Amino acid sequence: MAKSRPFPTLLEMERKLGYKVDSLNYPNKNTDCFYLDLRQIPESIYWKTVREFEEHERRTHCKDKRTISERALLELGLVHLDATTIQCGFHLALLVTNEEALDTLSVAKLRQNTSSDSTSSLFKLPREIRDKIYDFALAKGNWQIEDVDDFNRCNFVRSIGDPSGFYFPLSSKVAALGVSRQMRQEALPFAYRRTRFHLDDMDDLVKLLLAVGKVGRDNIEMLELAWESRADSELKWDENPNIDDDSSLLLPTLHAARCIQLLKQCKRLHSLRVYLERDLITDISPDDFKAHPGIQELCSLRGIKMVQIYDLGHEPVDRHGLGKWLREKMESSAEEEESGT
Repeated sequence: MAKSRPFPTLLEMERKLGYKVDSLNYPNKNTDCFYLDLRQIPESIYWKTVREFEEHERRTHCKDKRTISERALLELGLVHLDATTIQCGFHLALLVTNEEALDTLSVAKLRQNTSSDSTSSLFKLPREIRDKIYDFALAKGNWQIEDVDDFNRCNFVRSIGDPSGFYFPLSSKVAALGVSRQMRQEALPFAYRRTRFHLDDMDDLVKLLLAVGKVGRDNIEMLELAWESRADSELKWDENPNIDDDSSLLLPTLHAARCIQLLKQCKRLHSLRVYLERDLITDISPDDFKAHPGIQELCSLRGIKMVQIYDLGHEPVDRHGLGKWLREKMESSAEEEESGT
């Protein structure tokens, strides 16, 4: 069944916007660029205008009068260089408003105060003892995105200005993170290790692993991820509005490589639960499933101590068939694969 979208005509949207989108400073067509929610910027003027119109309607609804007709391009990665970060082949270009760019730069200008808090008796103890206290005192917790739009426009856009991850608002419930800068710096790794992260799709995971910075990626141990992508699904519907039952098209590819690149930097990750549509496990041909680029990326994530494959109904599907194959691939190490064991 074709996908219907009740959007106004191009002329009607331009009248409400007050400008023509083709006059905006969009990136070169040869550059892959994305909105904050990681949807790919479309090539056609009509769909660019639709995106601008959606943003215009959202801002009108929330009485936000700031203009969105001026854009700024942020290049993201993992090494801080002004507003640009790039490392180990990872690259992500985001199109943001000038106000959002200023939010990013405002955090980038902040500096951590690493001086010792000599007024507290805690900091007179050896660091090894303090680490044991943090490990014992911090309770286990769960983290998930409550409002994805708020996360995109506040936490994500601000946190990417701080590649260290020091300022990411992990949890207001962990009192130790708000006592002092020194305690926050020392306790953050343990807070990440004690937190289980739940992500509704890989787009959210990419944003999270960028936002938490190095300290987050170095210390996250437990993740739950739905192997889906809103941005990927929308792109495929735009390209193939008449697709019906081709299950291979439902497996995400758009951000799969970026997702796995970032997950591979989570060196302490030992527990990963992946949620898949049950039909993708039971109905797709094994050869198509194993050959899919997104699944091949997922299989390259090796050596995780505990991998679980569940369907979206929270039922395990890794006891036989493709679910079992995927789990065993991800739990195996590269050395085991090469030796054939």
